[in-house]
Amino acid sequence: MKNTILRSAVIAAMFAGAAHADITLDGTGRVTVTPTNTYEVYLSGSSAALDFIEQMLTNAGLPTADQMCDSSKPIYKFADNAVANKNQNAYYCSINPSNTALTGLAAGKTELLIYKRSAGGSAQGVAPLIAEAKGAAGSSISFLFVDPSVCDVPSAGPGLRVAKCTYTDGTAGRFQSHVPDFGISDVDPGQFTGVNTPSGSSAVAASDVGLLNVSTAAAQVFGIPATLSLRNALQNAQFPTTSVCNPSNAGYGSGFASNAESEACMPSLTRDQVASIIAGQLTNWDQLRIGSTGLWTNTASANRPTNKRLHICTRTNGSGTKATTGINFLNYPCLAGATAPADDTGTLGEVVNKPQVHALASSGNVTECLDELNSGSNTVGTAFNNTYGFRWAIGIQGTDQNVDLAHAWRFIKIDGAAPTMDNVALGHYHDWAELSFQANKTHVFDQSEDGVVNEFIRVAGSPVVMGALRATASFGDTGFLANPKSFAPNVNGILDHTSPVNPYSHATTAAAVNNCRVPAVYNLGNPAGAGVQLY
Repeated sequence: MKNTILRSAVIAAMFAGAAHADITLDGTGRVTVTPTNTYEVYLSGSSAALDFIEQMLTNAGLPTADQMCDSSKPIYKFADNAVANKNQNAYYCSINPSNTALTGLAAGKTELLIYKRSAGGSAQGVAPLIAEAKGAAGSSISFLFVDPSVCDVPSAGPGLRVAKCTYTDGTAGRFQSHVPDFGISDVDPGQFTGVNTPSGSSAVAASDVGLLNVSTAAAQVFGIPATLSLRNALQNAQFPTTSVCNPSNAGYGSGFASNAESEACMPSLTRDQVASIIAGQLTNWDQLRIGSTGLWTNTASANRPTNKRLHICTRTNGSGTKATTGINFLNYPCLAGATAPADDTGTLGEVVNKPQVHALASSGNVTECLDELNSGSNTVGTAFNNTYGFRWAIGIQGTDQNVDLAHAWRFIKIDGAAPTMDNVALGHYHDWAELSFQANKTHVFDQSEDGVVNEFIRVAGSPVVMGALRATASFGDTGFLANPKSFAPNVNGILDHTSPVNPYSHATTAAAVNNCRVPAVYNLGNPAGAGVQLY
């Protein structure tokens, strides 16, 4: 979309010189945008995919042919001024001269600026596009405003150069309103109905999906994180004291490579137990029983909160992560009469016999919620207001989060299976979804910017890119797997971590992805040795 906001960079563009000039800095070292030399593309939706998208645009380790940005030159990241910095972002770089899909575009521009809105989650990658197709209100949404008047001097040195920008939705000069050029959602667009409908939008009808060009990109692995203290309590309950996986054992370590963080030491809940929690059917941690006692009672008082109320750090309506959790654990909204995930409890006090449900706008906000409840503080950020103190909680997250274990929460197993890409490819782990990109079929792009979008989608769906960017967690490799509709998995079903392709899909050869469909092998063909691994 054309940038209609007058910015100081227009003045800078007059002095930018040759068409191949590098990104411009003003006299204070702040970045200015030169619209005449820059493809500006607006992407909204999934917050769970943000880190993958950032790495896709900025990681110099990707194959040269798949890099959109020139990694030999500075790459700039702009972030909103919230603590997590994950609601509004933008990435500005010189186009990779080796990427002929970009250098061959008719407009011939040399810089690329991708705005990425994650606030509101996946539905913001669907609803505004449908609104635009219908000519309805709500097609223009808020994005970050990148300009020296609101953005700091970026960090210096090698690697990604980061600048904070003062962002305030609705305040002139601190945001910009645009129709997204394309969107990304953790699940197919048809899932945004019922409680998955974001506030201010209408539920997505089948006819609405027909207004969009939808491209299924990848399978993303999701998981259930537990606050660190809850994880430790589960280890104490599920492993004998003679095991190094039990916190009371002298061999129990700390840090990334310790026994405590290994796949073998991950505690587990069953799918039905998780379903009971997220549906609001369990209200306190003693309802998870260990013989005649409850989990909370079974844990030494020094390691447990004073209140056993169950807390859930979840996402707001319209989140693809929340939609994925509802589908995979509750069959919602797939089955008529299915139980929806429990609603946000707002200011409801703990004296009411219900779980405390905290609905947050992004994955970064979920991390804040888990961190603050584990520490008993209210100092991490402002998205979650911890008035409770130290509490046990679970959440919902993409598994490429917290790989460095910097945050006070850990993923747990489901039905004994860790959330790894291997377990997805083996059919052992079921909390995953196939994300999609979409655009309004009648959307009018600036010259050649549809080419930028097409290349973005191609790179994002590449199994080699997913292999290069896989998350190497303490429990194993995880993150994203390519779609078998576009790429063939290994004939014998053994997953190649450097080029992971999921043999299973929610699509068939006759029907598009519908995440409500039970995943099955997509199409093995008839080569010798074809199949999936038994275990």
